[in-house]
Amino acid sequence: MGAVMNCEEKTKKQNLIYKGRILTLYNDEVILADGSESCREYVHHSGGSSVLAVDQEGFVYLVEQFRYPYREMLLEIPAGKLESGENAYDCAIRELKEEVGLTADTLVYLGLIYPSPGYTDEPLHIFLATSFTVGENKPDEHELINVKKIKFEDALQMVETNQIKDAKTVTAILRYALLQRQ
Repeated sequence: MGAVMNCEEKTKKQNLIYKGRILTLYNDEVILADGSESCREYVHHSGGSSVLAVDQEGFVYLVEQFRYPYREMLLEIPAGKLESGENAYDCAIRELKEEVGLTADTLVYLGLIYPSPGYTDEPLHIFLATSFTVGENKPDEHELINVKKIKFEDALQMVETNQIKDAKTVTAILRYALLQRQ
């Protein structure tokens, strides 16, 4: 272990490359801590919220959807993008209702994750719902999802065997497993 080094980078110039509906791409010029210069490509994303819903019988509610970048169906906890001016808690409540039809009484905050800090600044909030009312889901237009109700122990096993690969879902399941052991 060597001496602690200042590694902070300073933005010299922000260069907007693309502004889309849900993300913005930059290729910024930066000054490194040693004074040299480099470029940093990154995607700006407003962030989102996700919810691990666990009922009294120990079932979790997941959504299965096709994720184009990976060209496969993924199992995930309900999640969505923060709307302009929306707080993380309200976003989580909204997404849980829209995607799986659950109306949560309250949510417990499980924390914030950075899904892929090498190329995006997306903050993703994770919540836990253990008390909710079951109703009908109303996904967004063009959001084709299957709702899956799975025993928590089976979902945990699916994390262990890499059947669940989505980072927010893996994190939420493991954090809940740690809470259960305390």
